[in-house]
Amino acid sequence: MKYAYVYVLDTMADWELSFVTAELNSGQYFKNRGSRLPVRTVGASSRPITTKGGMTIVPMRQ
Repeated sequence: MKYAYVYVLDTMADWELSFVTAELNSGQYFKNRGSRLPVRTVGASSRPITTKGGMTIVPMRQ
């Protein structure tokens, strides 16, 4: 399976990625409707980060 990887870092603006990550995961606008590209979060470490909006995101462990 293919994945889209999003690099997360402290103080990033969570809204900057919201539209594209939602559509990648839903597959609503893909050529083959219903296909999806799951989103994985990665970071410099596995510690949780806090976005400017106050959301906590934990990078996935590989």
